[in-house]
Amino acid sequence: MFREIEALQAKLNETVDEDEQRALEEDVTGKILWLSWCGICAEVDELLPMVVDYLQKEANMRDHA
Repeated sequence: MFREIEALQAKLNETVDEDEQRALEEDVTGKILWLSWCGICAEVDELLPMVVDYLQKEANMRDHA
């Protein structure tokens, strides 16, 4: 994916036509947003079990207090 973005960026830098530049900018932006979304999902997938475990322990401590 990074190579695709770099290739699009290189093509964008060489492009003179404004409509084509705009289209390439949208393509680059879309790919960057997709990578960001994938990173966020990976973080959530990793942290969610820890958060659930913490909340369950907290609930158990309140029940026994």
